[in-house]
Amino acid sequence: MVRLFLRTVLLFITALPSLAAAQGQRDFHAVMAAEWETKYTESPGVGTADFHLDLSNLKFTWTITFKDLSGPLETLAVYGPAQPGANGAKFLELATKGATSPVRGSAAITEAQVQYLLYGWTYVNLTTGKFPWGEIRGQLDVRPPEGTSK
Repeated sequence: MVRLFLRTVLLFITALPSLAAAQGQRDFHAVMAAEWETKYTESPGVGTADFHLDLSNLKFTWTITFKDLSGPLETLAVYGPAQPGANGAKFLELATKGATSPVRGSAAITEAQVQYLLYGWTYVNLTTGKFPWGEIRGQLDVRPPEGTSK
């Protein structure tokens, strides 16, 4: 476990200089559903999360849509680092309690958070009163630029 942690830290340290010099943009997408939660959740709720990252200033913008939830939104946030099926720490709140679909916003993020995104180690989780651990969840994946194949 310690070796894995040290490798991850080393990977981040070596990647940061290249990130700072990076120019461009990246898009991320997630399909959210109860089946992706780490704790059994029986919900017909579904949603999509689309994000855009400007690497020149680390501005992160989003549009989140959802429907068929068991009740009003409690929290909607990005978590990481976490691979699919694992839990991470909340690092970006996307909406306020009671927000309705669609949710739009933007925020500046850190270089470490950018690395989590690029490695696929982030997910979106939406909670409600009935499912305080999460009603629907989706792992964020880099969406290739239009006109290119993955």
